[in-house]
Amino acid sequence: MIEEHVLPRLAAAGVRLVQVARERRHVTKAGDGVVILDDSRAPTQLYTDGACTLYDEMVEAGTIPQSGNRHCSIHAKGDALDPVIARLTRGQPYRHVMGFEAGERRRAEKDAGYNTDLRTGVYPLIEWGWFRDDAVAYIDSVIQAEVGKSACTFCPFAFANMTSRREVFARYTDDPGVGAQTLLMEHLALALNPAQGLVGGRRLVDMIRDQKLAGVLDSFDQLLSEQMHAVYDVRRILRPRKSDPAKLGNAARSVRARMRGTREDMDAILARLAAEERAQGVLEREVGEDGIVRLYKHRRDSTFPTIERHFVVAPALAIAKEHTRFDQWWEDALAAGATARVAA
Repeated sequence: MIEEHVLPRLAAAGVRLVQVARERRHVTKAGDGVVILDDSRAPTQLYTDGACTLYDEMVEAGTIPQSGNRHCSIHAKGDALDPVIARLTRGQPYRHVMGFEAGERRRAEKDAGYNTDLRTGVYPLIEWGWFRDDAVAYIDSVIQAEVGKSACTFCPFAFANMTSRREVFARYTDDPGVGAQTLLMEHLALALNPAQGLVGGRRLVDMIRDQKLAGVLDSFDQLLSEQMHAVYDVRRILRPRKSDPAKLGNAARSVRARMRGTREDMDAILARLAAEERAQGVLEREVGEDGIVRLYKHRRDSTFPTIERHFVVAPALAIAKEHTRFDQWWEDALAAGATARVAA
């Protein structure tokens, strides 16, 4: 839609379009790690992927975008755009035009908090009193076609209401592979953390089943079977909030892949581990509501600080990740009796 309807208009008006992306997860404020994909006043191609996509970042971290914040926008957009904007404006004052609609005044107010002596946020849709429907109607009047709400096929905000969900499910129906990729990301995140449902804590896979999108589910099963799998050792330390010790303050997580192989082999190893350790009362086997088998050695308690540890089989896409001091924190928590061993 962009290549057919927008780029020709930009070219006709001589508008300079700079397309950027990240080459790696972490980039510097100076722009190291940011690549220019295209810089043109006559653009013909829209680049939708860079060397390091947001999807790559999510699966490597074994997590999903969070509906409680927009950190994904900061990482995938702001981190790549800000150093390029600074380079283009060369220390001169500039207006930063943002497409927040009239129903997003809070987002505009938050964005205005980032204004500086050089940067001034501008919000024309809000100034015009245009809501999303007004913008959609205008676009339709110009190009006689409706553009989808988001290019991201796994954005939790795209599932915020029934209309948006229908749009996403229609995209999945048209291209089941896109839906399957999203389910793969959620499945990995769920394996490492059962609370990680993509849609505000609700599992997208359950919604797909409810919608009877068999093509998406079949594509997901096929994609899952093609993945190298791993037995993950997942540990968490959950600390109390300083202002209220009864509430969770923060959590530290360690994720280690203990072994890798086919899904069948990893499932067999987990089953053998469960059988061997069950006799000693060391591990507790649980099949979660998500259908994923986990072996728990420690379960979190209702008071803080507490710890938890489980073993699980999942696609070998997440990278080992933990703070350099995690092992010491873990030993300290065990010594302090943060939780009791699970008895089978």
